[in-house]
Amino acid sequence: MVKRCAWGTCKSDERYLDVSSGVYFVPFPKPKTKREKCLRWIRACGRPHFQLNVDKINKHKYVCSKHFKDHSGPTTEYPDPLPADGTGSMYTPRRLPKRRQTSERTELPPSKRKCLASIFHNEMNTTLPTDVAKEELQNEDNFNVPCHKRSVGTQTEHQWISPLEMLAVSAEIARLKQTLQEKEDAIKKLNNQSSNKKDKKLEKCATSNDSKFGVSVILKRQKKLTGLFKYYTGLSYIKFVSLLTFLLPNKTVLNYKKKRHDIKSLTSRDCLLLCLCRLRHNFGLRDLAVRFQIGLQSAGDIFNTWIDHMYWKFCQISIWPHRDSIIENMPKDFLKDFSSTIAIIDCTEIKTESPNALALQSQLYSDYKSSTTLKSLIACDPSGSLLFVSELFTGCISDVQISTDSGFLILLKQLINHGYLKIGDGIMADKGFTIQREIAELGLQLNIPPFVSSTSQMSTLETQVTEKIAKHRIHIERLIAKVKTFKIVSDVIPTKLFERVNSIWTVCNVLTLFQDVFVKEKGLK
Repeated sequence: MVKRCAWGTCKSDERYLDVSSGVYFVPFPKPKTKREKCLRWIRACGRPHFQLNVDKINKHKYVCSKHFKDHSGPTTEYPDPLPADGTGSMYTPRRLPKRRQTSERTELPPSKRKCLASIFHNEMNTTLPTDVAKEELQNEDNFNVPCHKRSVGTQTEHQWISPLEMLAVSAEIARLKQTLQEKEDAIKKLNNQSSNKKDKKLEKCATSNDSKFGVSVILKRQKKLTGLFKYYTGLSYIKFVSLLTFLLPNKTVLNYKKKRHDIKSLTSRDCLLLCLCRLRHNFGLRDLAVRFQIGLQSAGDIFNTWIDHMYWKFCQISIWPHRDSIIENMPKDFLKDFSSTIAIIDCTEIKTESPNALALQSQLYSDYKSSTTLKSLIACDPSGSLLFVSELFTGCISDVQISTDSGFLILLKQLINHGYLKIGDGIMADKGFTIQREIAELGLQLNIPPFVSSTSQMSTLETQVTEKIAKHRIHIERLIAKVKTFKIVSDVIPTKLFERVNSIWTVCNVLTLFQDVFVKEKGLK
C-alpha cells in the first residue's frame, strides 16, 4: 500500500519525492491498544468524521513527520501531531514542580479568623476544661495578631495554624464523634424495635384463626355454601376427620425435616387440608403459601412430608377384602351375569412433560396417547372400590408386560394361598390383556370380550357376551375417572414431581376409598 499523510490538507505521498523529500511517515496508534492517543491524533488531523474516524484507522494510515514539533516526529515531550486548525500544540509539556519558597505566611482573611473564633467560643464552654478555657481567654488578644508575629513554642519559625485554632478543631471533632455515636445507638434501638414488631406480627398471625385459610374457615363458610369442604378436599368433613385419625393416631405430631417457625402456626388438620387442596385442585405452592400465610418453602415442606407419610401409612394396609365379602356386596346385575368374577382390571395413562433426555423421551412416549405418559394398572371390585394399584411405568409398556412387572399375578397367587380367592374365580379385563395362559396357570378364569375374525362376523352369543362385559367393565372406567378428579394427576405432570410421582399416584387412588361407591345396591347371595 502507498503511504500517504492523513493530516489536514497535507499531500505528502511516498510516490512523489518532490513533495515528501526528507519526510518519513509515522503510523497511527492502534485503536484497540491506544484508543485515547488514536482519538487525539484524529482530532489533530482535522478531517471530517466520515473521512477519518476510529473505524477507518488501520495499519495503512500515517501522519508525516513534518506535522510534529520541529518536524522531528513524535517525541516523549510532544507525542501528538500539531492541530491542523493552527491553534497550537494539543499537548502541553509537563512543567517541573517549583520548590516552595520559604517566605513569611500571609495572614488569614478576617472572615476566616472570625469563623474560627466563633467555633472556639461556642465549644469552649461545653468541651474544654475550665482551666484551659481561662488560660486561652487571657490570650484572646493575641488572636488578632498575625500567625508569623506570635510567639509559639514550636520547632519551626512559622506556624500554619495557631494552637487556639487546633483546640477549636479538636473540640469540633470530639463533638461530631459523640453525635455520631448517639446516632448509631439510635439506629440500633430502632432496628431492635422493628424486629420486635415483626415478631409480634408473626405471633399475632399465628394466633388469629379468622384471618387465614383453614378448616375452621371452610366450616364457617359452609353454612352458606353447601359442599364447600368437599369441593376443596374431595372428602366430607366426617371422612376427613377419619382420615386424620388414621394418619395421626393418639394425636401424634409429624416431624418436619426443616424446623420452620411459620409451620408451627398451623395445626395438623390445616396441614392435611393444605396437602389435600394441592392434590384436588393442583394449587401452586405460592398460592397455598398465600392462603395459609406461610412461607413458600414451608408450603413445599408440608406437602412433601404429608405425601410421604400418607404413602407409608397406606402401603401398610391390605385393601383387597375376602371373596365372600366381595360377593356379598356385589350388585344384583353383576351377580346374575358373572357371579364368580371378583375383580376388574384396566390400565390408565397420565401425561407428563417431555424430559430432556432423549432415551427417556422414547421410553415415555405412548403411541395410544401420542405424547409422553406414565402408565399404571388398576383393579376394582364389582362395586367400583379400589382393590389394587400398581406403580407407574413408562408409557411404552404393554398391558401384558405391566400385568407381570407390576406384581399383580404374584398378588393373585398369594391371595389364593391365603384363601382370599378360590380356584375358578374370574378376572374381567379388556381385549388388550392377552394373559389367558398366565391366569389359567393360577387356576383362575379370564373374562375378556371375544375376538372378531377377519373372515366371519360375530355370532349372536359373542355379541351378547361382549355387551355384558362392556356393561360391567364400566365400573373400572368410572373408578379411573374418580381418581383423575384429583387434578394433580389429571393435569400434565411436571418433571420436577417425578421424585414423588409414585407416592402422589398411590395416595390419590387410595383416597377414593374414603369417598362414596358408585353402586350401593346389594345382590342376594
